[in-house]
Amino acid sequence: MSNKFQKGFIFRQENCVGCGGCSVACQIHNELPEDVRFRKVDLYEVTSADGRVRDVWFSHACMHCSNPTCLAVCPAAAFTKRPDGIVVLDRNKCTSCGLCKEACPYDAITISKIDGKAAKCNLCVELLDAGLNPACVDGCPVKCLQVGNVTQVLAQKASASKQGIGYSDGPNKPNMIIIRERK
Repeated sequence: MSNKFQKGFIFRQENCVGCGGCSVACQIHNELPEDVRFRKVDLYEVTSADGRVRDVWFSHACMHCSNPTCLAVCPAAAFTKRPDGIVVLDRNKCTSCGLCKEACPYDAITISKIDGKAAKCNLCVELLDAGLNPACVDGCPVKCLQVGNVTQVLAQKASASKQGIGYSDGPNKPNMIIIRERK
């Protein structure tokens, strides 16, 4: 059964210019070391039917899955799901086993070189709870990233899907929506 309150990232892939503003904003807000990224921007070269090659970017972080394997494999119960579906990690409970990183199919979990514990995007819950946007959303200069109710967006927008270049739905039931239209 799906969570009617599930929050997730909504990404306008056709608008992304690959600048990395979202990744930098996340890194600054979370005070991450230079080599740690909760949000990544991947480049894909796509060949159109007429043979032209174009660049397409995919900005991604934790997918706040409906069926998160990180939560399932953690022996310390360090991961929880909030009522709005956001997957949160309590680093104080983390035992540094690394099972969550191995289990995540989206490469969303990093292991800190400082303390050996897992770390990941929490959708900036402290900002969301204060009525603000996550840092990555405000850091995007072309406004191709936002957060919303996944169920509502999928039901109301015909161009919304869980498929995009570099991304597809899977057994973890990731909660990221791709809008396939230019704004």
